[in-house]
Amino acid sequence: MYYFKIIILYLLDLIRNLIHQPKILNYLQKLDLKNGFDIGAHEGETLEYFLKIKSMNKIYAFEPQVKIYKKLYKRFNSNNKIILNNLALSNKIEDKVFFINVLSSTSSFSVLDKNSLWLKIKNMILNEKNSIKDSISLKTSTIDYYVNENNIDMIDLLKIDTEGHEYEVLMGAQKTINENKIKYLLIELHYSKMYKNYSRIKIEEFLKNNNFTLLKSFKFPFHTFVDNLYEYKKLTKKI
Repeated sequence: MYYFKIIILYLLDLIRNLIHQPKILNYLQKLDLKNGFDIGAHEGETLEYFLKIKSMNKIYAFEPQVKIYKKLYKRFNSNNKIILNNLALSNKIEDKVFFINVLSSTSSFSVLDKNSLWLKIKNMILNEKNSIKDSISLKTSTIDYYVNENNIDMIDLLKIDTEGHEYEVLMGAQKTINENKIKYLLIELHYSKMYKNYSRIKIEEFLKNNNFTLLKSFKFPFHTFVDNLYEYKKLTKKI
């Protein structure tokens, strides 16, 4: 079972690095992106691709897990294009319980639904009865607070990959959205029912109500999520 786990994870990484991420990168390179927010940076998988966008000159990266952040810091601290933040973003400034997963890339504030078929399949692949190995308390902030404190005028690309906590992160950016400070949004949406109280439809309705138009969907092969790219388009009233 151990070798089965290794093979599956290896194949998923191969698909991500050779197919999925390059497709996203090729599309993003067509846009005039000067800066970006990478929320859920993990060990810098997406940062590597953002750095290949020639027009990008500043990237704010956010990773809440201390151990993972240390790896991120070691890899990218010397790059003057990247501003690293060991910070968790949500809809409020408060203390929240954060769940550490066996796969650190899937750690999240989201509560797992133990009845989920996909979760059972995932645990079987990982050869684990419970994929959550620990929980910690983290102080959260919001995009609105961070943007205000750091005098950020515009976010050309806001990337959110927070394993089921995307809606809360968006709620914490409401003021920034209202002030037309986000051009493009790249967000991970889940089709499985692995997370309690998670609603992909609710996220899509929020984006529609806040003038985000879908540009492109990037479906991860053989998986249960999609990365959607949206553009903010403020509708003008006809006179």
